Amino acid sequence: MLQRLLFALGFALSGVIATTASAFAAFDPSRDELMGITAAVFGGLLAFLTLVFAVKWYFGLDVQPPTDLPDPNAGHH
Repeated sequence: MLQRLLFALGFALSGVIATTASAFAAFDPSRDELMGITAAVFGGLLAFLTLVFAVKWYFGLDVQPPTDLPDPNAGHH
């Protein structure tokens, strides 16, 4: 469920970015400004993904279900 929600959020965000690309046509940042913007976007994304992981960990949603496969380390030797 969470993967679907994150995919939908990313898909919607890419649509918003695609529709507003013309608004940034006159935006000509210097190299320092571009590095600052990139760092801010990366930091925000890292904080968001950390928050998602923390929520999943807190509610126990990151635990993998047990499989029916036999344990490969449990041999008969």
